[in-house]
Amino acid sequence: MIRQVLTILFLLFLSARAEATAQSPDKILINGEEFSLNTNPLESFLQSVNWEPPEEAVIWSSNWRGYLATWEIKNESLVLVNMTIEIDSDPSKDKRERRCIIETVFPEKKQVVADWFNGALIIPDGEMTNYVHMGYGSTYEKYQIINIKSGSVIGHLNMSHSEFLAYRDKKFQAFKQTEMFKAEFINLVDGEYDWSEEQALEFMQSYYAEHYLSL
Repeated sequence: MIRQVLTILFLLFLSARAEATAQSPDKILINGEEFSLNTNPLESFLQSVNWEPPEEAVIWSSNWRGYLATWEIKNESLVLVNMTIEIDSDPSKDKRERRCIIETVFPEKKQVVADWFNGALIIPDGEMTNYVHMGYGSTYEKYQIINIKSGSVIGHLNMSHSEFLAYRDKKFQAFKQTEMFKAEFINLVDGEYDWSEEQALEFMQSYYAEHYLSL
């Protein structure tokens, strides 16, 4: 399963570079203020339960995951507020609407704390300084990094764009010394994937960001 996921992600990674499409981000509320979220905390949970978007869900190029989620930092916890899909309410008129599905994914839960999630929430802040029509590639004046362990906030950093880049590079260099990085890098370069070292490094810096930024 992991091999299949990596293959699909890398193909999307390459296609995004050729025919780039910016992705619609989840949203997060912090002290009542809404921000975009360059992390998708639901993904690991949805993979663990083999979730797939309902048949009526509309999948489009700017939202390959098939849903949008809204989060909130509440009582020092990461809480899922809403999860929606887009559907064709009137195909003849090309009319669409959003449908809430949080109760079907998390039945009998009044409050969904993301206790499955361990990693860093990457939150762009301030004005956009450079638009990149690919994934979450656009850059911003400032960034917030919120470190989460089993759904609880264990750290919250605010930094400028230049500070974020330096912080990310430092964390990635440290990640490169771990057994996890070494094993995956060898698998990507010398294993069945046969990627170049440059491709593997670029992919791992992007795909594993929520992990190594929390180290």
